Amino acid sequence: MAKLPTKRLAARLGGQDAADYDRLVGAAGEAARPSVHAKNTTMELNMQIAKYGLVAAILMAAGLSSAMAQLELSGDTLDNCSEIDALRKAGNYTAARDKAQLCLDALESAVSGEVGKSFPAEVGGWTRTSLDEAQALGFTNITATYANGEHTAEVALTGGAGGDSLGGLLSGFARAGLAQAGRQVRVGGLPGTVQSDGTITVTLEDGSFLTFQSASFGDADAALAGIGDLVNAFPVAEINQKLK
Repeated sequence: MAKLPTKRLAARLGGQDAADYDRLVGAAGEAARPSVHAKNTTMELNMQIAKYGLVAAILMAAGLSSAMAQLELSGDTLDNCSEIDALRKAGNYTAARDKAQLCLDALESAVSGEVGKSFPAEVGGWTRTSLDEAQALGFTNITATYANGEHTAEVALTGGAGGDSLGGLLSGFARAGLAQAGRQVRVGGLPGTVQSDGTITVTLEDGSFLTFQSASFGDADAALAGIGDLVNAFPVAEINQKLK
């Protein structure tokens, strides 16, 4: 923006220049002052902001209230099992089905937890160093790592949650493949195989698999000699019984 001449300079110039100065300063001052229309526009804008801000706050509060109303806090998920029959008798089959699925998931989780307790902290001279339990896509998986001196071994239970699940179907295919491969053995009265890579697999009566393997023993003979004491001492029959 161009600077206006000072009044002293305009007075020195005299005449028309002084008059022009007063005119320019007056115009500049008028332009600098907000008009009544501008003031009104600003006030209306502020009122609109306040208005819509209040509406947004109300809608947010309503949405939060609705979300809280839909949130149901419950205790034991096994409680869903006791609600199925009442829903069925009331003709609310969709809700009964949903409760049944929640009940089934809770039962599978409970079974997995009980089986996990059968993975001993100490067994056959081996010490458990980790234990992980997981369920996904119809599979139950419990994995434990054991150590004996400088050697480590992994014991894993993998099974399908029910014969009609994806896990149960794939377990059936795996059993068929194992029956045709590896050295046949029996562990705790149950059929098993020793694969060429040293993996020892026991097939449980519900279709689950209990596998033993160690990176320290990479072939069948080495595995039988190296982790045979772990396999022999492991509570395979107890785990099989819990899953039946």
